[in-house]
This record gives sequence, C-alpha cells and structure tokens, in this order.
Amino acid sequence: MHRSIAPAGLLVYLLLGCPTDPGPDDPLPPTEGSFDALTYNVHGLPPAITGDDTPARMEQIAPLLAGYPVIALQEDFDRDNHQVLADGVDLATELAFDEVRDGRYYGSGLAVFAGFEEVEHHHEHYTECFGTLDNSSDCLASKGFQRIRVDLGGGATVDLYNTLFEAGGGAGDIAARESNVRQVLDAMLTQSGGQAVLFMGDTNLHGDDPIDVEHLSLLADRAGLADACDVIGCPEPGRIDRFLIRDGDEVALTVEDWWVDDGFFDEDGVPLSDHDAIAARFGWRVD
Repeated sequence: MHRSIAPAGLLVYLLLGCPTDPGPDDPLPPTEGSFDALTYNVHGLPPAITGDDTPARMEQIAPLLAGYPVIALQEDFDRDNHQVLADGVDLATELAFDEVRDGRYYGSGLAVFAGFEEVEHHHEHYTECFGTLDNSSDCLASKGFQRIRVDLGGGATVDLYNTLFEAGGGAGDIAARESNVRQVLDAMLTQSGGQAVLFMGDTNLHGDDPIDVEHLSLLADRAGLADACDVIGCPEPGRIDRFLIRDGDEVALTVEDWWVDDGFFDEDGVPLSDHDAIAARFGWRVD
C-alpha cells in the first residue's frame, strides 16, 4: 500500500489522542485514542557522500512531516539540517540525540517528535560498531537508541524507541548489529518493565536473511514485541524500516493501518531519501 497520510488520522488524534484539560462537564482524562506515526531515514549525510543537495532535500522533507503526531527520524546528522526539519514540525516533544562520542565524526542521527508530553527520556550509545572508512563506515557515527516515555493523556504512558542498527553484511557488521539488538533488548527489559512500547527505526534486519530474522526474533520474542506489518498483514513484509509494538500493564496498543507514504518525492518523482517513509496508525486504550 502506497499513499500519503490520511487527514482523518490527524483528526482522530486531535479528538481522542491529544491530552486535554478536563472541563466541568468532562472531568475524566481520555482512556483511548489513535495516532499516526512515521519512521523515516532521511539520508542526511553530506552532499559529498549522498551525491545530491542534502540541505535542499531537508527543505522539501520538512513540510511533509507536519501531519504526523509521532515521528522517528534516522540519519538526521547535521544540526542545521535538523533545525530545518524541526521547523516543519509543531509538536510538544522534540528530542534529538546529537551527542558525539570521542573518536567519532557524527552524532547518532536520531530524533523523535511527538504530540504528547515527555515524562522522561534515555539516550544511549551502542558499545559496538564495525568499520570506519569501510564496511558501511558505521563507526563514523555515534550510533545508539532513544527511549522517550510520553503521556498519552491522564497519566497513560507509552515508551517510544528510535534507533538505527549497524549496517552492512560482513561478519563484523553482523556481530555489531547483534550487539545493538541485545543492548536495546536489555534496555526494554530493565527500563520499560510493564510499559507499552512502540519501537521505530531502521533496523537493517532483512526479512529474507536467516541471521537477520534470528536477531529480529531475539528482540521481538524476548521483549514481547510484534511487528506492526505482520499484525496488519501489510503487503510488503520484511522491510528493514519497522514498527514493533507491545501492550503494557495499563495501556494496550493495536495496529489499525500501515502504509508507505508516497508524498516524500520531489516534483520530478525522485525520492527525497534512499529509504521510503513508512507510516502506521496505532490505537491505544487504558485497560
């Protein structure tokens, strides 16, 4: 399924999912809602690497983000370009993980925007990478993951995760990627106990690679996650850009829709990144 964001998704979010102050005739906080989410690797590397005008692409991407109340970006490396993207979004929470580790050239390239208030967050660099000027050059960046706990309304919370796992297919890449998976898994087990979870990101885990499937299953099975694409029976399973979800003790999450947003192209029909923009609609309710 390829389509642009449906305006109804934002309307449902505004009516049901947006935290509101209770009035005299409506004293109870919302107990259910729905929101659209986007995960998008924006390919925000310098023009010398991308071979195109990266800042110009960010200018075109920015207004396309505006319809989504939950956004996870990857490869958002440049602070000036990030500000361009941030200027296209007007949401309560904006968290960029741009800390650069010693010996690295870039930050993590991760950013999350959400139309829900932040309760707490945790940013963590991965301990393992492979390749600096070869093997996908992952060690140039300070890769890691974000965890942001947000309040859906009246104290009902969900933990949003965003990441970009190690790329590449060599033995060193595979080992580093497995280490990344285990590090996120450990965080979910220790920091998100009892919490509903929405995991978003570029996993670099391919659905047709047995080792990648094994590592994805490790994360999903141990953390109790389900792939949104599989849940909804989407037409393009196995993509590396993924949403994974699980219920919490107090909040249940459902997958209502999944699609590839076909609006992220320039006027000549050229994609604005080397990844598609993947979107989904999630329902939530307080159990």
